[in-house]
Amino acid sequence: MNRRFKQVEKIPDSNQRYNAWMQVMSSALVSPNFTENGWGLARAPADLVHELQQKIRDNLHNATYENKVDVIEGLRRVQEEAPLFIPNHELNERVLRELKPLHEEWSGVPLVGEIAYGLRLYQNNSRLLMHVDKSATHIISCILHIDHSEDSEPWPIIIEDFQGNTNEVILEAGDMLFYESSKCLHGRPHYFKGSWYSSIFVHYYPVGWDGAERVMETHYAVPPFWSRDPVFEEKDDNEEEDYVEELVMVGTSMKEPECENVWCALKDSVKWYGPGIEGVTITTGYDRSTLSQEEL
Repeated sequence: MNRRFKQVEKIPDSNQRYNAWMQVMSSALVSPNFTENGWGLARAPADLVHELQQKIRDNLHNATYENKVDVIEGLRRVQEEAPLFIPNHELNERVLRELKPLHEEWSGVPLVGEIAYGLRLYQNNSRLLMHVDKSATHIISCILHIDHSEDSEPWPIIIEDFQGNTNEVILEAGDMLFYESSKCLHGRPHYFKGSWYSSIFVHYYPVGWDGAERVMETHYAVPPFWSRDPVFEEKDDNEEEDYVEELVMVGTSMKEPECENVWCALKDSVKWYGPGIEGVTITTGYDRSTLSQEEL
């Protein structure tokens, strides 16, 4: 986070710089953590997953484009790379209701359901930039991977944990990634390769949570020098160790264009592979530190 503070200070545009401070302060200082690591890989109830998969099969032919989402970008930035969307109100309500006890068990706190959003279908050559979610309402969450096309290549979700690890998690159909969504930076900065990849996004907040207060606390946490324009100086050999890569804001998301797949920490990532294990939450410190298809 100290490295990221330095990156934010060097963003030229003051509006983008403020957005970056809001994201980083929420993640680093303001949002409390409820679990030891901030994330976990688990399995969703099979009957619920099957109904969601059937919903996709029945409606894939008439899915429409989702409204623009600034954290999603395509390789060629054309409409055909934008995600598709299948309205799913009735099943979404069931998802929010049936998954609530699992989220409460994982987080250790009673929860209020905010939203189950989907069905989103990412398309070929799209990626999801790194970000944190709304600190007012998106606190204890999961990404439920429903299914993907047969031609899909593995597409990891990237999530930072509370030990400083950058984790790459390959989800299989029916896997859930629990995560503290306003605390842990997450995204899919690799470009997706395949016809479609579908997920539903499920968000809760703790009972008694004051979302407006949390948002204001994040504003107050932004340092008073946020509006000061950055000073760029010539770098000499002695300053090499202080160099940090450029951080660019895209709406409320961020990327590092100098690094492969626009996120520098991927070079030291910890890799995890689904499917998850029914009744078990796999996370940082699990006794099999990485899982593969062969091991399972």
